Amino acid sequence: MNFLQRLRQRLWLGARIEIGQFFFVGPGELADFINSRSHFPLFSRYRARFILSRVQMTAAIFAVLTPLWMVVDFATFPLRTAVTLAGARILTSAAFGLLAFLCRCSPSVGHAKVAVGLLLTIPTIFFIFSRLLLADVHFDALGRAMVAGYAFLPFVLLTGLALFPFVVTETLLFSLPMLSAFMLSELLHSQGILPGMKDIAVFWLLLLITIVSSMASLSQLQLMKGLFQQSSLDPLTHLLNRRSGEQFLQLQMAQAQRQKFPISMVFLDLDDFKQVNDVFGHKAGDDILLYAAEQLKAALRDSDAVIRWGGEEFVLVMPYATAERASKRMEAIIHSGIMQRPDGQPLTWSGGIAQWPQDRADTWQELVKLADDRMYRAKKAGKAQICLE
Repeated sequence: MNFLQRLRQRLWLGARIEIGQFFFVGPGELADFINSRSHFPLFSRYRARFILSRVQMTAAIFAVLTPLWMVVDFATFPLRTAVTLAGARILTSAAFGLLAFLCRCSPSVGHAKVAVGLLLTIPTIFFIFSRLLLADVHFDALGRAMVAGYAFLPFVLLTGLALFPFVVTETLLFSLPMLSAFMLSELLHSQGILPGMKDIAVFWLLLLITIVSSMASLSQLQLMKGLFQQSSLDPLTHLLNRRSGEQFLQLQMAQAQRQKFPISMVFLDLDDFKQVNDVFGHKAGDDILLYAAEQLKAALRDSDAVIRWGGEEFVLVMPYATAERASKRMEAIIHSGIMQRPDGQPLTWSGGIAQWPQDRADTWQELVKLADDRMYRAKKAGKAQICLE
């Protein structure tokens, strides 16, 4: 590695540390604020539902308010201009209404991004159209004041980014096209967006608003992520708790049935764990549970998930994995020998595995129940083993 590469690496690391300190996030969490690909699927769905609900409410409000301004247009502008603007307002209002209706779709990150894109595109098109229409029309003092009011639409739209919990790449995705459209509109007309302001001044003002809105958006994302973790994660093991785990199971099962890929669920239980609590105390038991959770997470793929089902019971969700593949992975965990009691004695697992569509289970509840039953068979068969049937 040459000097320039080392310098670039240090500068990037320093920038990440500074950004992380500004938003009070650790280095490992910073990626979640730059790109949404690393977000946990359940959190992505939760965020998408939140974004869609805000898009729906905003679109519904604009669908009602947009045509109401026609009264001002007819009272201010020449009749021909007011009629043309009225037609554009009716079309814009209809587009907002259709968008509000479409936001009732199934929540996903893709649907949320499309909805926000449409929410920003509709008024942007109306803004460009109104600028082209009003550019060559001569007005009295009142008319000029109303035209100046139209000029504030870009600022309203860019400020609206703060309504949504976006990552950095998403704010760039939505803000850069709007900035480009507004500045192109500015360059094509001798009369600027705001009277008396030069192109470069308008650009810097819009850019400043975009930066502030993006920071507010990131702060909102941070708050949402913190609330999600508090409500969805087990406080001891930092795994999914039972309530959020059931939501994740429903989501993964529905996706597996829709896309026709196998999904395996593993029900694991620590053997004789009650003796650990009785002999060594609950603090020792908590330490073992925390260590067990770390070992399970380390042994699984990024697409898998671990749920603390209750006490010393865990449910592992493994999409795209057959029961045989899941069994091999669990055998490695069970026979690793790294789980020990405080007195040095080995601590073992018993587990059961169920797979869709191989097993006759149409719901995630049936699949988990089947894996649970097989776990008890493994217990009766001598413990420290995995049962597949």
